[in-house]
Amino acid sequence: MAYTITVNAAEPGLLAPPVFKLSAGQYVVALFPDGVTFCAAPVAGVPTARARPGDTIVLYGVGFGPVTPDSPAGQIVTQSNKLQGTFQASFAGTPATVSFSGLTGGYLGLYQFNVVVPNVGASDAVRSLTRWAE
Repeated sequence: MAYTITVNAAEPGLLAPPVFKLSAGQYVVALFPDGVTFCAAPVAGVPTARARPGDTIVLYGVGFGPVTPDSPAGQIVTQSNKLQGTFQASFAGTPATVSFSGLTGGYLGLYQFNVVVPNVGASDAVRSLTRWAE
């Protein structure tokens, strides 16, 4: 039996697993460029550090659409690329610089966003907001 399905060119989502749902709300995973240290207040047994203005943090996601040069779906990414759409991030309403947005080399369909933390006041309550447009 044949079925019709709709496939969207993009259906973006940032990595925000259930373990990052805290009493204050759902948080996305943010890492420092070392790929090991999480951007967070201290947590027992987990490598964490607070991000400061000027630090680069890394966010990951899926479904953000095409990149240039094209990387065919279902293939491990082997070349540098750039997201065709626009990814923006802000902290407490202050725009951040996105220094990289594209597919992560060596992975399949994993998008990476390198974001430079803007000059905002230090606080564990500062939330990052992101916006994406095709």
